[in-house]
Amino acid sequence: MHITLLGTGTSTGVPMIGCRCPVCTSTDPRDRRLRTSALIESAGGNVLIDAGPDMRQQLLTAKVRSLHGVLLTHEHQDHIGGLDDLRPLNYRMQSAITLYGQQRTIDAVKSRYYYAFSENSGGSSRPNLTLSPITAWQTLTIADLTIMPIPITHGALHILGFRIGKFAYITDASTITPDVCAALAGVEVLVINALRDEPHPMHLSFNQATEYVDQIGPKRAFFVHLSHDIRHADLAPRLPTHIQPGYDGLTFEVSE
Repeated sequence: MHITLLGTGTSTGVPMIGCRCPVCTSTDPRDRRLRTSALIESAGGNVLIDAGPDMRQQLLTAKVRSLHGVLLTHEHQDHIGGLDDLRPLNYRMQSAITLYGQQRTIDAVKSRYYYAFSENSGGSSRPNLTLSPITAWQTLTIADLTIMPIPITHGALHILGFRIGKFAYITDASTITPDVCAALAGVEVLVINALRDEPHPMHLSFNQATEYVDQIGPKRAFFVHLSHDIRHADLAPRLPTHIQPGYDGLTFEVSE
């Protein structure tokens, strides 16, 4: 199983529009962070986690030619804002692309992309999407991958993370319950959000994310959903050797 971190930034992306801070003006390519998303490639096909506003650019960079499913962690715009750009893959594959998410997330997709599900499209092209509601702990199979959605708390919102074989992906968490930590025992690689040093009501800080990594116990962990508050080169030396800040385009292999 081949994993690519397509984006590792917050809802605004980094650089942030109008900002002239040291991170937003950095020349280090690792400080350029598109909205958080990941691509899982296996022998059976490709699965995307989240489809934010930068999805078109991300899929072009990764040279993606087909998708066999899109896992949605939740319905915030930085996670579903690029769905219309699935149209070229619909054309190429001559098929619909299935979106998997909680019923609340599916309902939000139907509302924001109403034209994709309307019988009267006005002659305009539109994405061909199939909607598949899922719940936490409900095992599903996509492109020969066995996927376990896991419940994650994002402030007052209940969202999803995913365990896929020995890989786990958590973004936008503010807390992770002990039963979820236990269910992630044995993962080799964990991707987890870590916004900044200071606490935030809806996202983990660096220290909080590190504590959860210690509880779960993966061999390696990568921080994503990083803000513009810290440069990659400044954060990396501060972390334990098995934890590193992720960056756009980072790839690694994980056992299925």
